[in-house]
Amino acid sequence: MPLKGKTVFITGGTGGIGTPLVNRLTEAGAAVRAYDIAKDGDLIANLDHVCASLQKNTPDILINMAGVVRFDYCENQPVDALLDLNLRVPMRLTQAVLPAMKERNSGQIVNIGTMTALIPLPHVTGYAAAKGGLKIFSDALRRELGGTNVNVTVISPRAVRTPMNHGPQGEVNKRAGIKDDLPEDVAQRIFEAICKKEADVRIGWPERFFAFMHAVFPKIIDQGLQKNREIGEEILNKHHQTKERNDEKITPNDIVQHRAAS
Repeated sequence: MPLKGKTVFITGGTGGIGTPLVNRLTEAGAAVRAYDIAKDGDLIANLDHVCASLQKNTPDILINMAGVVRFDYCENQPVDALLDLNLRVPMRLTQAVLPAMKERNSGQIVNIGTMTALIPLPHVTGYAAAKGGLKIFSDALRRELGGTNVNVTVISPRAVRTPMNHGPQGEVNKRAGIKDDLPEDVAQRIFEAICKKEADVRIGWPERFFAFMHAVFPKIIDQGLQKNREIGEEILNKHHQTKERNDEKITPNDIVQHRAAS
């Protein structure tokens, strides 16, 4: 699909994956508006206003990339924050653009998910659940829009070298031998998926194989991820002990935010 002259609205467009993706879209001739929290304010707080704006000026392509993750035990997960940015925001923005896209019988909705939704990992339960919901939402919507020229693309990267994968999560990935990709490479693959109007893109091998195994033989994956659990527990226990010594209480706001989901 030629992108010259197309209009694009993207959340998370100023992050590690978002910046190179916006550059590629712009170089291809698209007019891109990237929601910038530094200039535009908190996306969740401004959600009603953003939805109204998209209803009035609906872009040709909507890219939902903004996301948030918390690496911690399930009982410490900030569920509201994780569900809001990872699931509720993209669903609301999609609802905002659908009427105009359906009326003109053209458009594309691109949701950036994660392989973690297809291979749910320990200690990111809230993130995995929210992104899993986004995957199901995307699949259901694509089927609902069958027979129209409104396309839905869901892209599931594996770990990416962004701020999200630094700190405790990055240490787990390194010690467990989890491979990560350069943001520029992931951005290029997303760009290609947009141009080709691909439906379901999963980035990374052997992750694609593990996702299949999880769907068919989940107990095997349960056993295979015990090493990740043990490493994660060791890192988290050390992290919590350090915070207790510093008299710091972990709160729902103690999360790693990123503008490019991975």
